[in-house]
Amino acid sequence: MKTIIVGGGKVGFYLAKTLLEHDYDVTIIESDKEQSRFCANNTEAEVASGDGTSAEVLALCGADKADCVIAVTGKDECNLICCQVAKRAFGVKKTIAKVNNPKNADIMERLGVDIVISATDNIIHRLENEVDFSAMKKLISIDEEFDDASLVEITLPENYIFEGKRLSELSLPEECNIACINRGGRTIIPRGGTILLGGDIVIVVMMNRREKELKRALKIKD
Repeated sequence: MKTIIVGGGKVGFYLAKTLLEHDYDVTIIESDKEQSRFCANNTEAEVASGDGTSAEVLALCGADKADCVIAVTGKDECNLICCQVAKRAFGVKKTIAKVNNPKNADIMERLGVDIVISATDNIIHRLENEVDFSAMKKLISIDEEFDDASLVEITLPENYIFEGKRLSELSLPEECNIACINRGGRTIIPRGGTILLGGDIVIVVMMNRREKELKRALKIKD
């Protein structure tokens, strides 16, 4: 997943390192040359020294191929402009802006920023949940207060290793239940004898602590 981070300060730097650990394709745009060199020397990200609100700079960094642009500079107006240019000039699917003054959050949302948040951890969490192109995608948190349980969507690959196997033959972990299967637009309420096919979209209700076990049981990659 190609992600452009505008702002290579502390937030952008650590966000880039975290996303790189998740195998994202990351480019950092930083206006300060010294900070740009620091990012280039201490991460595996591509780093460009320039103005992230500039369409020319964004173009040079491949914004036309970006899945997401995240603006985390110390200036809310820069973060807003960056997201607007990314969306309008390059059609970027998802724009995320860090807001430094909470009073500006509503304005940013009204002006078209997809996600407005204030903490790095929340950026990573929202990015993984809302812009995820992996096999497993979180749909909703069932327990918002404690974030213990979720409804997740799993897209099985076309050459799925368990193609043709019955659900009763799979060793699903406890606290994980398959609610339904979407197959070619048709909804199937599963039973033990229901088989899985490549391309199936499987909806699972699970306790979040079982995520890794569920992926292992279904042979789903991260």
